[in-house]
Amino acid sequence: MAMGMPVRRRHLIIQLKRLRNEAGLSQDEAWKLVGWSRAKLQRLEAGDFQRVKAGDIMALCQIYNADKAVAEELIQIARDSRKETPWWFQYKDVLPGTFIGLEAEATLIQDYAIALIPGLLQTRDYTAALMNTSTDVPKQEVRQRLEIRAERQRSVLDREQPPMLMTVIDEAAVRRQIGGPETMREQIQHLIELSERPSVDIQVLPFSAGAHAAAGIPFTILGFDGANAAGSVVYLETHKDGFYLDSDTEIARHRLIFSRTQGSAMSVEDSRDFLERLNS
Repeated sequence: MAMGMPVRRRHLIIQLKRLRNEAGLSQDEAWKLVGWSRAKLQRLEAGDFQRVKAGDIMALCQIYNADKAVAEELIQIARDSRKETPWWFQYKDVLPGTFIGLEAEATLIQDYAIALIPGLLQTRDYTAALMNTSTDVPKQEVRQRLEIRAERQRSVLDREQPPMLMTVIDEAAVRRQIGGPETMREQIQHLIELSERPSVDIQVLPFSAGAHAAAGIPFTILGFDGANAAGSVVYLETHKDGFYLDSDTEIARHRLIFSRTQGSAMSVEDSRDFLERLNS
């Protein structure tokens, strides 16, 4: 799989930790052996970097006695990180962590939304209405953020090989009048049109479904290798940023939750009919 830097960076970090553990070294032992400061190795293993030197990765692979093929792969990732600048990097001051980069590399996106339409599916006017009422978005940043959102949508939905996007949207989100009736009418029509794409499945979870597996907690599963849990991450959004779950257990659990929530929702076809009736 061809991966851009955000996902490859995750892979790099995971592999370096694995190699250190297999070598039987603690962080303190490793940074002393390689001649670094404790903080440098801690930052590296925490993923707190945008660029990494190939020489640093080579040095770690040597003290970890890494297999030649593994070492070459990790060194190449480091070299690539010095050259590649994804589109979203210029907006790093106003983007939610690494989520945008991960989303742009995903091959499968499974999204459960409650109160609002998911960002990838929002129209410009809908997004503007949200931002104009937000206490966290300065007025002078609204236009920039709208441009970012539009670029984000294009980079995911309109790329040559778009990811499979499977979204379950609570009925509350499509009934909530964000921006007024005309804005919502346009937004719902946009959902209808997107649902006709072969790579987009949109299901509405009706009020009549009652209690359901997701239990009112929104989440997004980003898959980078089909149904393989090892190539996935669960993102739980918080007020300012969000956090990630990447253990096989959590990924499998959230995929089960998503599958059962899909079962409680209307089918893709019935959801499209529901949205059309809502807009009539």
